[in-house]
Amino acid sequence: MNFKGLKMTLTNLGVMVTQLNNYKMRFVGAGFAGECELLGNQREYVKLVRMSVNSDYKHDQLVRAQELIAEWQRSEEK
Repeated sequence: MNFKGLKMTLTNLGVMVTQLNNYKMRFVGAGFAGECELLGNQREYVKLVRMSVNSDYKHDQLVRAQELIAEWQRSEEK
């Protein structure tokens, strides 16, 4: 899954997503927030994810978002 695919899939899940540029986006769900970022160049890059969860979160949405982000981290960016 590429960056655009992650953005679209999170949006379909009901998570608000704001893409800051081609390499960074922020998202807010029910009780959680975070950002995804690509660092490096086209040949060597790192996928960085920061996420915060408060005590009042929607469990199903959070778990699904974490699964999608983990899938994005494992995939090769195209």
